Amino acid sequence: MQLNNEYINTLKLYEESGIDESYGDVPYNFFLENKGLFVKEETVVKKNVENISILKAKQEAENSLVKVSCLKDIQKIISEFTLNPLSKFATYGIFGVGVDNPDLVVITEMPNADEDRSGVMLTGATGEMLKKILNAIHSSVETNTYVFPASAFRAPGARMPTAEEMEISIPFIKKFIEILKPKVILTMGSLPTNVLLGGSDAITSLRGKWAEYNGVAVMPTFSLTYLLNNIEAKKKAWADLQLLAQKL
Repeated sequence: MQLNNEYINTLKLYEESGIDESYGDVPYNFFLENKGLFVKEETVVKKNVENISILKAKQEAENSLVKVSCLKDIQKIISEFTLNPLSKFATYGIFGVGVDNPDLVVITEMPNADEDRSGVMLTGATGEMLKKILNAIHSSVETNTYVFPASAFRAPGARMPTAEEMEISIPFIKKFIEILKPKVILTMGSLPTNVLLGGSDAITSLRGKWAEYNGVAVMPTFSLTYLLNNIEAKKKAWADLQLLAQKL
C-alpha cells in the first residue's frame, strides 16, 4: 500500500514524540464502559463500616476505663489498646509523665518522632522546649505538673489525627483529667483544645483566653511544633503563660 505524505508526516511526528503504540482511531472512555466498577454507593458503604468501627473502638475504650482509678491502670490500658487504628503505625503508645496530684496538666497534640521511637515523653526538640517552658513558669513534671498527648499514638507521616481517630482518644483524655484533678489545664495546639472544649475554632482565636472544662480553668496556646518554628508565636505564647502562672 502506498502512503501519502500526510500519513508519513504523521508517523514521523508520533516517532519523534515517543509514541510507539496505537490502539485505534476513536477515543475509548474506560470509565464510561466500566461504570459499574466506580459506583458511588460502594464508597458510602465502606465509609459506614469505618464509622461503625470507630464507634465500637470508642465504646471499648470507655468500657475498659469504667473501673480505672489510678494512673498505672490507664497507662497499661493505653499501652495494650489496639483498636485505635493509629496504634498500627506507632512504635509506642505514649501516656504521659509527671506527678500524681498536679496543679497543672499540659495536653500536647501527639508524640513527636523521638518520643514515638523511645517510648519516653519529653524527648526530642519539642520535648526539651516544653521542659524550658515549664521551668520558665516555675513548674516541672517532678514537682507540680503532668503532661500527656491528646493522641497517645503518633500518626503516620506526622499528620494530625483525624476527628474520627480522636473520638477514640476522648475517653482516655477525660479519664486522665478525672484522675489527676488539676487546678489548671494548658492545651497546646488546636487539637487538644478543640477536643477538650468541643469546638472547631483555630488556635489563633482561642489562645490567651480562659475557658473551662468541668470546672477546671483551661488556657489554650500554640502547639509545641508551631512554637519551635515561629518566633512571633513564642512572644504571644509567653503572654499566655504569664496568665497561666498568675492562675497557678
